[in-house]
Amino acid sequence: MAIVVFGGVVSGARGTIAGVTYSANKAGPYAKGWSRGANVRSALQTSGRGVHSVLAGSWRALSAGERTAWDVWAADPEQELTNALGEAYYISGFLWSIKIGRWLDTCGRAATTSPPTSPAQPAPTILTLRVSGGATTSRITYALNEFAPVCDCVIEMAIGQSVGGIAMPVPPIVLGGWQVPGGTSLDISAEVLARFGAPQVGQRAFALVRRQTLEGYRSAPTAIAVDVVA
Repeated sequence: MAIVVFGGVVSGARGTIAGVTYSANKAGPYAKGWSRGANVRSALQTSGRGVHSVLAGSWRALSAGERTAWDVWAADPEQELTNALGEAYYISGFLWSIKIGRWLDTCGRAATTSPPTSPAQPAPTILTLRVSGGATTSRITYALNEFAPVCDCVIEMAIGQSVGGIAMPVPPIVLGGWQVPGGTSLDISAEVLARFGAPQVGQRAFALVRRQTLEGYRSAPTAIAVDVVA
């Protein structure tokens, strides 16, 4: 899907022309190639749909005052988002409640009926990332108390083919969420194997690591990339 900017002659478009579908959302107008939707039913996607359905039901059960609290929080400048063209936009309190509910679920925490009361944390300082094939350990390391005692750790990852590349080759997927990890390192071997199979020497791993408050509010990511080792 591509984001588009219209000029003075054409200010907007909806529908499908020559196989390209035009529409818009809160992030702005966009265009994408038309295709018949597929009802993919992988375990992860099925689980994600179930979580979304539960969270949407929880929103409907909120009182008018609780919904208003989410809408007021969503409209605060702190919640401003930016699309791929660098344009600022906001999403509704409903969408934020779904987003934060899913983020909490990633770390095994229950959804909340109220928006976060504390600001997002700064991006974490990640000292090293190691991704290996076979049974060798994959791990991130960080300074003592980088996450403890009040932040969970969320990692997204992509693995590409080019050793030495600096750009993430494909959108990352959620590797996992860890509740307030202590110490100075985190073993991510099982999660890497479950999401990607055994990485191979000659590939490159790209990771985005975030702090997440106990209320589900995420920091900006720390990006790190390394070559896969044996």
